[in-house]
Amino acid sequence: MPVLPVGAAAVLVLAAIVLVIAYITNSGSGARKVANVSCDSGEQLAVHYHAHLEILYQGNDVNVPPNIGIESGCLYWMHTHDNTGVIHIEAPTAQAHHTFTLGDFFNVWDQPLSRTQVGTLKLAPDQQLAIYVDGTKQPDGTDPRTIGLHAHTLVVLEITPPAVDPPPGYTFGQGL
Repeated sequence: MPVLPVGAAAVLVLAAIVLVIAYITNSGSGARKVANVSCDSGEQLAVHYHAHLEILYQGNDVNVPPNIGIESGCLYWMHTHDNTGVIHIEAPTAQAHHTFTLGDFFNVWDQPLSRTQVGTLKLAPDQQLAIYVDGTKQPDGTDPRTIGLHAHTLVVLEITPPAVDPPPGYTFGQGL
């Protein structure tokens, strides 16, 4: 049986230790992670708040689908339960000072988000993306992916024309 040099054996032992630690750390979560957002087998409620996303296309509301970020045995820290546009942000204590963004949510949703595309909606040359955060229109050129989501942040992504003026608001229900 061949004998490994001491340095090679040490590297193999170290690699094995790293693999075991990674397995233990990620067991139960399936080690699934999208950008800054992990997926765990249960709810993480140390950080718990809600934001709202409204998408308008040609003056009409486009539903944000239910169960984004919810898979069998896996609940991402950002997810939806229904088609109201409420984004649930539920993360562990270690994420208390992290600002989750609209880009993070679209990553979990596995949809593109840019100044020229919102999910499956690609802007035509004569269209523009108007972005509102908490009722305030954001400057032209704002990258929608960078919008921070905090407790009760209201985001409207409006593909114009036509423009809905003022953009719709949202009232969070009891407990949200």
